[in-house]
Amino acid sequence: MTIDGQPLGRGDLVLDADAVARVVVSLQNLSRSNLDVDSVRLSGAVLGLTFFDYDTRVRTTVPARGSANWTVDLDIRDLDGRATGLMPVEVAIRDADLHTVAKATGTANVHGSLLSIYGLFGLGLLVLMGLLWAVALLPLGRHAAPATWWQRGLRFLPAGCAVGLFGAFVLSATRLVTPTTAVDAATTLISAAVCFTVGALLPRLTLARPT
Repeated sequence: MTIDGQPLGRGDLVLDADAVARVVVSLQNLSRSNLDVDSVRLSGAVLGLTFFDYDTRVRTTVPARGSANWTVDLDIRDLDGRATGLMPVEVAIRDADLHTVAKATGTANVHGSLLSIYGLFGLGLLVLMGLLWAVALLPLGRHAAPATWWQRGLRFLPAGCAVGLFGAFVLSATRLVTPTTAVDAATTLISAAVCFTVGALLPRLTLARPT
């Protein structure tokens, strides 16, 4: 499978929002029955959330033990408002019931806008991170931090997870690292562990009694 002449799964392919993506598919049917193919879908998802998907109907039948080749053009001119940066992508072959019968995955360098849906998703992560840090730090301002070290650490744990998720978004949007499951899990676990440790090491603070 190739997209604009670029093999999917061999390095980062480039998706330009100002163009039409030409997808060339070669499919081999290894089963003993004919396979009815309805459409080809190109999609990009991060953290289980799909930020863009494009479908083209092909309506063809691949005979048993046979193969088929075809070329489809996907109109991705609105990609600018959907995503930007490095993202995992998938090209799926779907049958008449819209079930995926074959797929290929890879990574793409999406030339979109930071004002896209993906950019707004990152802004939402930033707001969430700020709120969670406010919740974690508020007791310190009131001199009412939990007494035990592990309780203080747990208070900072949600904020640490938010830092990891936002960090994965930043790495993706700046085209440094593709946000795969392994990368998302690593950044989240590391930042959560660091923030838990910071919270646990904070000195015990209690409410001052009025004189």
